Amino acid sequence: MKNERGFVLAETIVVITVLCVILIMLYASYNNLLIGVKKKSFFDNTEYVYKTSVVRKYLEPKINISSLFQDKTYGVYCSNTLVAYDDCSSSSIDGYELFKFLRINAIYVTPWDANNAGVANYLDLEATTQSYIKYLDAEIMPSLVYRLIVMYEADDGHYEYASLRFGSRG
Repeated sequence: MKNERGFVLAETIVVITVLCVILIMLYASYNNLLIGVKKKSFFDNTEYVYKTSVVRKYLEPKINISSLFQDKTYGVYCSNTLVAYDDCSSSSIDGYELFKFLRINAIYVTPWDANNAGVANYLDLEATTQSYIKYLDAEIMPSLVYRLIVMYEADDGHYEYASLRFGSRG
């Protein structure tokens, strides 16, 4: 009788251990799935890439990139959410009709490898913009290559992003 009690206890411990290992494996798989979905949500949508191309063609001849940066690692052409900058849909900004039509919330110019500069350099930007920059791929480009990042307001109220190479495209 005493032997059976010891066997039941050992069997229970083994079953609990196996269940814990299975639950940990399931949690790890689920967590990887969530990370993948989150990364995928930051990929550029074709519609917004096309809109960003239109914005790029409009802004490239008009912007002096070096004047945008003002001692920061990024430049802001306009933003509806950052207090110190012109509203993208106000008549005081050059291109406001286009920006209002495309529902642009902000336009940023960053170095091509913006995510390598670290998120700490972008702390005064919106959290969604910081997340977008964090997930950008930075292939090796020559120096003085910039990225145009455009923040759009989608129909459901959340923000969509797209980015393209900006400046001298030689």
